[in-house]
Order: sequence, then structure tokens, then C-alpha cells
Amino acid sequence: MDNRPTTPITVPRRYPPAPLVGVGVVVFNPAGQALLVKRGRPPGAGQWSIPGGLIDLGEPLADAARREVHEECAIEIELGDLVAVFQPIERDAEQRVEYHYVI
Repeated sequence: MDNRPTTPITVPRRYPPAPLVGVGVVVFNPAGQALLVKRGRPPGAGQWSIPGGLIDLGEPLADAARREVHEECAIEIELGDLVAVFQPIERDAEQRVEYHYVI
């Protein structure tokens, strides 16, 4: 894990000036069950999802994945391989980009 300081991203998540880069982590227990968390913020507030969040400026991807799972679930994880990249983009009624993530 990289111990150099990082800076959390402070741009708005709604109507951002650029796509926001984040991580989503699929965590399995020994029985093969996946860990889910209830989302606290839009988009999808109140829905079940995998743990994740934005990558801090200067933070390696793997460190962000470990940090987000620890912050949200208070557990340490061992990382496997990258599974996929997805880009949820949501537009408002006027077709302006309201949310845009690269996860």
C-alpha cells in the first residue's frame, strides 16, 4: 500500500465538470456470498450495491479499493484481478449530464 498523502476529490458529484473516477469492489466470503452495502448518496441512494467510492487524487487504484471497503464495511480485503470497467451516465430532463462515473 502506498503511504504517500492523497487528496479527496471535492468537485460536485451532481453535474460534475468532468467524469468522476471511482472503484466498486465485489467482496466474497468463503461461502461465495457477495457483500452488499446500502447506498447513502445519489444516484441510487437507498439501493443495495457493492462497496466503493471515488479515488482520491494521488491514490493508486488498488489502495482506493481497499480503503473504500474498509471505510464502508470495517474489513480488510485481499484483492484479485480487475473484473470490468463501466460508465454509468445519467442525464436530466434537459439531457444535461447529471452524473458521470468511470468505475
